[in-house]
Amino acid sequence: MSMNTFAKKFSILLEQTPDPAIEAEDPSAEALPVDPGGDEGNPLGLDQGTPADSFDDVPDNPAVALRQQQYGQTMDTLRGWVDQVEGWVDQLNGLDSNSINAQLNKADCDSIMADVQRSESKKISRLAQDLSSLSESLKQYLLSAEQKANSRETI
Repeated sequence: MSMNTFAKKFSILLEQTPDPAIEAEDPSAEALPVDPGGDEGNPLGLDQGTPADSFDDVPDNPAVALRQQQYGQTMDTLRGWVDQVEGWVDQLNGLDSNSINAQLNKADCDSIMADVQRSESKKISRLAQDLSSLSESLKQYLLSAEQKANSRETI
């Protein structure tokens, strides 16, 4: 089908007379009528003597509560992963004297640690760099999820 076919169908739909049932659903129509036998302000359908504010008295949806609980657990899991990965980065290539690279760099020239330092220092640094990248990616997912959650709450 070409675009002209859709345009023709659309213009035909626009030119048709509107359905009276659709016009009755006009949002600019008057509010619900008031029950003449009931309390003033009670819309039709409420039992006599029922306060209007009890109309929306609905308990929380358990599925929504479960989803929020699962979301909280997922966020906690991601935060835990970020903490663990950052701990590994510090263990491998941190600034304190307990990191692997710091200990290798302090080794005596004729020790086995000096041999390890010469051959493995780059691998350790590269691994720490990759773990840092993973940590930043996980933080980005956390930030994105928190922003989505905040935007849903404000709507």
